[in-house]
Amino acid sequence: MNKIVLFFLITFLTISCNSDDHDIGGFDYDASINISVSNSNADDLLNPKNPNAYAQNKIKILYLVDGKLIQKPNGTDYPNNFLVYEQDGHNVIRVFLNDEGQEKYPETYIQWDENHTDIIKVEYNRSSNSVTKKTVWLNDQIKTEIEPYLKIVK
Repeated sequence: MNKIVLFFLITFLTISCNSDDHDIGGFDYDASINISVSNSNADDLLNPKNPNAYAQNKIKILYLVDGKLIQKPNGTDYPNNFLVYEQDGHNVIRVFLNDEGQEKYPETYIQWDENHTDIIKVEYNRSSNSVTKKTVWLNDQIKTEIEPYLKIVK
């Protein structure tokens, strides 16, 4: 009798532990993108030591929501919706993207200065416990190489 009970107990535990229906993790939120920006001479346009670099205090992140471009705080420690940091010897900007659920392809406008703007459009995979980037476009061109960062040449 003990062998039968033990068999059913092991079977029950094996089935319940292997079920894909149980989600133990937290919420997966991937709505930012890292970007390096250089000119055709490979000069880092985010490096403040470069006289031709984009001034961080002039960069604006705008979201297209209901047909209007708006600046919207994202609830992080970065109220301008970006931060610049150094990675692999390059300055990289992390942009917190528009993830507006009502938009099929939310758009984020990166206004580098009054004359230069790039548009990031994203298709997201959404589930009850995640929002993750599926497809990314830069100025209407699909970008597949965005890790560790998207490279923009001006």
